[in-house]
Amino acid sequence: MDRALSFGSAAADYHRYRPGYPEALVELVLAHVTGPLSRAIEVGAGTGKATAVFTTRVPAIVAVEPDPEMRAVLTQEVIRHGWGVEVVGSTYEELDPERVGTFDLLYAAASFHWTDPISRWDRAVALLRPGGTLAVFGAARDLADPGLRDAVDALTADTLGSAPGLGWTTADLEAHPGLTAVVEASLPQHESLSAADYLAHLATVSAYRVLADDARADLLARVRDLLPDPVETLVRVPVHLARRTASPHPRSTP
Repeated sequence: MDRALSFGSAAADYHRYRPGYPEALVELVLAHVTGPLSRAIEVGAGTGKATAVFTTRVPAIVAVEPDPEMRAVLTQEVIRHGWGVEVVGSTYEELDPERVGTFDLLYAAASFHWTDPISRWDRAVALLRPGGTLAVFGAARDLADPGLRDAVDALTADTLGSAPGLGWTTADLEAHPGLTAVVEASLPQHESLSAADYLAHLATVSAYRVLADDARADLLARVRDLLPDPVETLVRVPVHLARRTASPHPRSTP
């Protein structure tokens, strides 16, 4: 939870330096939607990196974000652009399906791994109408040069540890009685960044955010010594899609 709520103090930098999401992602998700698409819910909306691309295609979005500083940036974006988005301050686990209703689409961008692994799929099913679509994805930026990536990993391993995985597999979704039509995909993108912008991106990553300020600055300075300028990066957008079954077997959601 400390890592999940570590982004707020860097909310403006998060919004500026984290990668956005391509239109191809929206097309992929919408191709999986059956029936009407008038209302969606976004879990862990952050500062609106994914909200920006989905709001052009979905008439009404409820964007849920627990961190007040991240939510403030999101709210500013909603007002500035005039998006049809309702911003809600809540965790995923605190949402009451009876209060918020059900949705045609539930999506989560680089946030679902912070949710409760025991109840996350049950909650998604409870928030979706029968046949509604679940879309879980992220945007992981890494160095494109394998040798350089290995060198940076070796430098930071003792301080940061190994990067956590998603926390689920396609098989987990397929095993849930409330989900069907499971699809896994990946959308790679290449981006060239200045070394300064790449370091600013790293400073928004949770493993760096939870370090003390001086420790974070020292580690980033040592990473900078390894980097060329500009830096070639690869942004991978892993995607899991599913639909809610018509009549899922009931489960309790703690």
